Amino acid sequence: MLVIKVLSKFDLRRLCRVVGATPLARLGSPMPDEMGSIDIVEVIEIGGDRVTVFKQESDMTRTATIVLRGATQNYLDDLERAIDDGVSVVKAITKDPRLVPGAGATEMELLKRVLAQGEKTPGLLQHAIKKYAEAFEVVPRTLAETSGIDATEVLSKLYTAHHNSDDGLAGVDIEVSCFICCWLTCSRMKMKV
Repeated sequence: MLVIKVLSKFDLRRLCRVVGATPLARLGSPMPDEMGSIDIVEVIEIGGDRVTVFKQESDMTRTATIVLRGATQNYLDDLERAIDDGVSVVKAITKDPRLVPGAGATEMELLKRVLAQGEKTPGLLQHAIKKYAEAFEVVPRTLAETSGIDATEVLSKLYTAHHNSDDGLAGVDIEVSCFICCWLTCSRMKMKV
């Protein structure tokens, strides 16, 4: 029989999730539906520390552990934040699978549609609407400038691409130094202005 002492409530919940068990706050024998199971339990050494590893070889668990190693604590903190941000994005996408194109494509499409609405508006209000539309230009311009690309050239290509196309998928590609169509697994953008 293996006995493991887990002091952290967070770690205990994580371990219960891995083995499929229910944490009990009472003394006594657990019911069959409260017990979990695990395929492999082993103690290995990682970077001089002995670590108990629980492995589920079936598709029963959806839990994974990422071991980070780095030279300084600041570097490890940055890595942990980056991984946490990535996991949060994946969680958000799985809860709401609707996606919009990135790389400034959404902003350029909004710019086009708000400008069209501004053209239809009579009086002085149209100038405010057009200036509001031009504010969306900041995202692709900033992407181009921070990657060392000529922002004016990129914006002119994006304006042309969005004017000639109805799909609104053209965005900034910092690797090719021009614009590219962002092919995403999403439906056409249906934005109402």
